[in-house]
Amino acid sequence: MIALLLTLALGAAEIDAKAQYSPALDACLKSGDAANGVSVAMATCFNHELARQDARLNAAYKIAMSKRSAAAQKTLRSAQRAWIRRRDTECQENLTGGTIDMVERSSCHLELTTIRAVELERMGR
Repeated sequence: MIALLLTLALGAAEIDAKAQYSPALDACLKSGDAANGVSVAMATCFNHELARQDARLNAAYKIAMSKRSAAAQKTLRSAQRAWIRRRDTECQENLTGGTIDMVERSSCHLELTTIRAVELERMGR
C-alpha cells in the first residue's frame, strides 16, 4: 500500500487541478456576490464545482475498482479511505476562524478532490 500511495503522490505533483474545473466555476465566481468577494457566495461556487468533481471521483473509483482483483480492491479501498482522512485533515489546517474559512476549506476540498479524481481516472485506464 505504501508503494501505491507514493506512486499516487508523485503523479499528483503533475496534475493542474484548476485546469480540470468546469467553466461554470469561473462563471459563478465572476457573478453576483461572489464577484464582490462575499465569502458565502464564493464558497457556494466552490461547493457546486466540488459536487461535480466528487461525482467524477466516484465514477472513476468505481471503474478503477472494477478493473482490480479482490486483493487489489482491498488495497485501493484502504488507500481511498486514507486519502479521505488526509484530505479532511489538510483542509482543516491553517483556518483562521473567520468567514474566509468557508472559502478556504471549500477550495481545498475542491482542489484535492479534483486531483484524486484524475489519479483514479488514470488507474482505471
